[in-house]
Amino acid sequence: MPTPNTIRSILINIFQHRLLRVFLLISLSVPIFILLRSYFLVLPQFRDKLLIHSEIDAQRTARHISSHFIRLDRDQIVLRKVMPNNIQALMSEFGLEKIKLFSKEGRILFSSDEEEIGTTNDHDYFHRIVAKGKMFSKIVHKNDKTSEGRMISKDVAEIYIPITHENQFIGAFELYSDLTEEKEGIDALFKKEAHADIVISMIMMLIVSIMVFKTSRAILKEKAAKTQLEAINLDLEQLVMDKTHELMVTQNTAIESLAILAEYYDMDTGEHLTRIRNYTELIATTLLEDSPYSTYLQDQGKEKYVRELVMASTLHDIGKTAISKEILCRPTELGNDRFEELKKHTIIAWDALNQGNEIFVKQFGKDSYLSLAGNIALYHHEKWDGSGYPTSLKGEDIPLSARIVALADVYDALRSKRTYKDPWSHEETTELICNESGKHFDPVIINAFLCNQEKFREISEGKGNTTQLASYGVQ
Repeated sequence: MPTPNTIRSILINIFQHRLLRVFLLISLSVPIFILLRSYFLVLPQFRDKLLIHSEIDAQRTARHISSHFIRLDRDQIVLRKVMPNNIQALMSEFGLEKIKLFSKEGRILFSSDEEEIGTTNDHDYFHRIVAKGKMFSKIVHKNDKTSEGRMISKDVAEIYIPITHENQFIGAFELYSDLTEEKEGIDALFKKEAHADIVISMIMMLIVSIMVFKTSRAILKEKAAKTQLEAINLDLEQLVMDKTHELMVTQNTAIESLAILAEYYDMDTGEHLTRIRNYTELIATTLLEDSPYSTYLQDQGKEKYVRELVMASTLHDIGKTAISKEILCRPTELGNDRFEELKKHTIIAWDALNQGNEIFVKQFGKDSYLSLAGNIALYHHEKWDGSGYPTSLKGEDIPLSARIVALADVYDALRSKRTYKDPWSHEETTELICNESGKHFDPVIINAFLCNQEKFREISEGKGNTTQLASYGVQ
């Protein structure tokens, strides 16, 4: 148990030691930060989600009203006689506080508040937004004013849904959805979160304060604790090694997740990515050992290059995340327009990966594996004879990494079942690849493939795997 003098010395040391002062300030700031985060970040997100949900419900309601209570006469809206008689039942059914129907000029054709019928909405938002065919919405809180200046006695979502006919604006619905119950639920949830945040913040503050106190005491006893610190340093080295491994696994998991997202509509995504890594490693290792590219690969760092190439190959189709599901899942061959759209995935992927690499370069002054991944993503559909896309590069102008992955990707695609084709046999696939020597594929890479074709067969049939992937940190 520290004596009062020891405690006073420790506290004095805390305020004299710059780093300890910073830690103490952080521990005091955490509760405020967490509460501000909840109020300015979490709560608005909840309310945004509520407004989006209300917009969706309002669109459904508007469609229902349109189909049952109004008809279109050229560019005019005509009310059916049944609408006024059924409006209260409709409002009750859909939880509405109020309904209005506007002409394209902003004149109110119908309102659940009959006194408003015939008046005109001259507000800027109606003509600037709604009349342009865009939805306008906002949450109006209790005892606040709506966009039209009317005081409201409850929490509502005020939503304008444009009505169009042959792409021409002819009117709009204005719906007031009662959000009282939903908002009360959000407020209750926010209060619970705020209470939890306070408890967590206090615990964190206590932990940090204890850490600062103990650190200060350790500094004062540094000379006496030298031997003990040496042992602690050994433990820290092991901890660093463990954390380094953990970071590597985390990095590779993130890569795998991104790649799976790009291949989301394939049933065997995980197996496909594993096979691509295996094929890539087989070819790259063979080229490193004995090929015209051996010197180049050795200059790139031998195993480091192969390791990063294996990792980067996983991201070759990451650009497909920006391509529509209709194109990716089409069960037949794509037409020219859709194929041109699909081609864009190479440029999209390169742009995203290149931006990520630029951030890494600014931080560390060198390229990361993202540079390699960007080249693969951009160029893996180029062909040796220059007939590929997106830039029609030819021969060795195509990055070696992209040439390697191009063969691996084509082999796996042909050997895999797709919605538009059955899987090819290994022999059929090998024959096609050999026939494409000097046309689609680099002849040197085809030779490396032929040296490993039986391993390719085993991998494609789930009977084999390369042995070096684990050493590269790829699981």
